[in-house]
Amino acid sequence: MSYIRIYSCDKWKLQIVAGLVVFSTLAGCGFHAGGPGTKTIVIGADFPTSGIDAAANVPTQNAVVLAVEDENKRGLPDGYTIRLETTDDSVGGVHNPEQGALNIQSFISDQKALAVIGPGNSNVARAEIPVANAASLAIISPSATSISLTDDASGARELRQTNPGLHTFFRTVMRDDMQGAADADFAYHALGARRVYVIDDNESYGKGLADVFIPAFRKLGGVVIDRAHFAKAQQDFIALLTSVASTKPDLIFYSGVVSTGGAKLRRQMLELGINAKFMGGDGLKDPGFLQAGGAAADGTYASEGAPELSRMPSARSFLTEYATRFPNQLLGTYSANGYAAAQAAIEAIRSLMSRNGGVPPTRAQVVAEIAKSTVADTPIGPVAFDRAGDITTPVVSMWIVRGGKYVFLSQERTKL
Repeated sequence: MSYIRIYSCDKWKLQIVAGLVVFSTLAGCGFHAGGPGTKTIVIGADFPTSGIDAAANVPTQNAVVLAVEDENKRGLPDGYTIRLETTDDSVGGVHNPEQGALNIQSFISDQKALAVIGPGNSNVARAEIPVANAASLAIISPSATSISLTDDASGARELRQTNPGLHTFFRTVMRDDMQGAADADFAYHALGARRVYVIDDNESYGKGLADVFIPAFRKLGGVVIDRAHFAKAQQDFIALLTSVASTKPDLIFYSGVVSTGGAKLRRQMLELGINAKFMGGDGLKDPGFLQAGGAAADGTYASEGAPELSRMPSARSFLTEYATRFPNQLLGTYSANGYAAAQAAIEAIRSLMSRNGGVPPTRAQVVAEIAKSTVADTPIGPVAFDRAGDITTPVVSMWIVRGGKYVFLSQERTKL
């Protein structure tokens, strides 16, 4: 029988809270799902689950919780159970690369920890990968999309200093070069945009997505008027948008996330009477954007590096189970990807133990098994990874906000 131990943390005490899912607001504190005893294998989860990033990442972590519960119902060889240990990489309410690296180090110090699901953000992943690589620890992200995490020519090689030939980072989401090209195609053909102003949030994800969108849009025949970058912690965009308005763009393409200013940018755009279309990548396909943007969010276009789940037979049971397990909590953009990431890690461990008489594998063995395996039955369809750690079946879907909700427009499978 599996169970969940839920902790709320403060400076002086550790308190068990029964029957309620509580995500700690302190980095390093979290909840633990699984069973007691010595026959335990630990799966870690690292997401920013407090502050403005929580709206996007708590639902993803919920799905990891659900996956661990489901896998414990199946059980592991020789009576082993899985315990989920979670950490929060937020500092001051925003995802923080340094905290992410510390969290990975905490998992490494636990000899029972064999894999980590997360992180949620690309700049945090860049800080975590070198630490995980040195310890041969697999990390599988449901939502970190920067090309620089897996493509050596774009900076991934420098993250593997200790074990250059070992790829310990995997992801169940499509990467930015595919998403950026799809965004450009949608902007040009579906939205009819010809003159675009690009704004990025100056983080790994935002810069990487814009780096792809710009040449792809130009190749189609569009004009990129200019590109602007946010300053660190910038939250007032009136001056920037006043300058943007003078160039009369058809479309403003925002390459970034909500916590770095996406919703504020949209609100101030409308305050200034700018009528250009507004679009972004999956950084805007976030329940937090709807909450922070309010009525101003309506009319925003966003892409998502995952399929529309209601159209996938493989997702039906997951959608029902998630709604039952987490009533009145929104499904996140990458909840299904989080569930699939946990499946990939646990199935690799189960397979290795089945072939090895029930003995838990080493971390390096888990990495190798994830790299060569296919998990056939996940909410997002079959999951396998290429040599760099990218998912081999990437899908991009397009959405618009109407009446405070995301409305599906289209989707397509892409190729690396």
